[in-house]
Amino acid sequence: MKDNKTNKSLGNKIIKIIPKKEVHSIGMVTSSQFVKNFLSRFTGVLTNVLYIEPKSKILVAVSGGVDSVSLLDAFALVRTQLSLDIAIAHLNHMLRGEEANRDEDFVKTLSENYGIPLLLQRLDVKTYARKHSLSIEDAGRKLRYDFLKRAGQSFSANYIATAHNLNDQAETVLFNIIRGTGLAGLRGIGNKFEVQKNLFLIRPFLSFTRQEIEQYAKERGLQWIEDSSNYLLHYTRNKIRHKLIPMLEQEFNPQVVHNLGKLSTIAQNSYKIVNDFIKKLAEKVIVVRNKNEIEFDIDSFKLYDDSLFPELIQFVFINYLQITLTFKQIEDIRNLVDAESGKFLVFPKDIFVYKNRRKLLIIRKEKFKSDKLVIRLRKIGHTIWKNFFIEFEEIAKTDFVPTNDPNVEFFDFDKIGNEIVIRSWEEGDRFIPLGMKNAKKLSDFFIDEKVPLYKKDDVPIFVTNGEIFWVGGIRISERFKVTKRTEKILRGKITEIKEDGNISSFF
Repeated sequence: MKDNKTNKSLGNKIIKIIPKKEVHSIGMVTSSQFVKNFLSRFTGVLTNVLYIEPKSKILVAVSGGVDSVSLLDAFALVRTQLSLDIAIAHLNHMLRGEEANRDEDFVKTLSENYGIPLLLQRLDVKTYARKHSLSIEDAGRKLRYDFLKRAGQSFSANYIATAHNLNDQAETVLFNIIRGTGLAGLRGIGNKFEVQKNLFLIRPFLSFTRQEIEQYAKERGLQWIEDSSNYLLHYTRNKIRHKLIPMLEQEFNPQVVHNLGKLSTIAQNSYKIVNDFIKKLAEKVIVVRNKNEIEFDIDSFKLYDDSLFPELIQFVFINYLQITLTFKQIEDIRNLVDAESGKFLVFPKDIFVYKNRRKLLIIRKEKFKSDKLVIRLRKIGHTIWKNFFIEFEEIAKTDFVPTNDPNVEFFDFDKIGNEIVIRSWEEGDRFIPLGMKNAKKLSDFFIDEKVPLYKKDDVPIFVTNGEIFWVGGIRISERFKVTKRTEKILRGKITEIKEDGNISSFF
């Protein structure tokens, strides 16, 4: 093999390894009827189901297990017949020490024996998971698919092929049912979808059972390696594979894997019909949608049957936020619609769902990482600063009712400039606290108000035209208060975001 890099030097770079010989045979030359039928089915899937055209470039993901080795072998046997250009992709997750290195070396040998180029990379999944607060499974999945997309680009591939099979499909459907799901989750794994422009991920083995694949590998005389983590029962999927499905097959129905596969197919077909309708519905009820915010008009949605709500919410989260919700999470959002204004929920990936009068807002918290951000006033404006949801609105003077809530304040609208800056306090800050005549240092004001030192940086400071008009949750400025001469009123409200979704005063 042309490989001038050692295992230790792979780093984060994708390494392309070209075999010395272009064509090799591997496995037994067999005329087994089973193998012939298997390859005939495989070819039919490629041409009649996945619509793979001649001269396509296909990157085959190979871990070294029986499924991926069999997939590679099948592609190697039909590539000439279908005029396909094949390459192998392998990611070393660096999770299982010498076992992971053994897998890498094994795939290198496969590449040489088949005469098929290999694209290889090493990534530290455990470190990535810790850094991004992900489970090992989620981190591994994300890095694996990111790698496959980059490797696909490097190979100029049209398709990335993975070895998911019918048993994987059944396990996925069961997994989704157990954790709570709707029609979207019953679809299980798709057999083809676009991961980026002109690059598709395909799963040619999705109609083959694991037993059929293992029989193919044995009759072809293939060699493969076992991943020890596949047998660790603290992983939910492994429990479903090694305990739940065998029990269902033995105690209830030996065809349970096939039946779950059929359920998945039915759900996929039904979902297409429902999805088209939901897409049109979303266009009618979503009044604001951009990269970091989605705003629903609740009254518009109430014109439709309530049973559509779960599919609408799931559609929005899957297509716009790349998150699949559980049934419980969808129920929580449904209850939020009927809750009082100001209630909210916090979801993974810094997604924040807020009930604001007759609007339902879905916002990414991560867009406001900095301590200082600028928002422009409008009659109804809202934003997030650190862990606070902040909203401003203009109200009629007749609606002005003073409150003792320190998180709700009223200001003379005309004295507020066109921009509001929300930031942490800065050395030298001064303002005129309500009820006083002279300016006071903010540091002294904090001492007087007994604000703990560790909390000072988390107090939102509101500034307009270079002047502080509100020390959030504590006091407004005397200069911006509502008076008899005030013609328009600006109402400001601060809500602390807590993980339990309950409203909380700042202090």
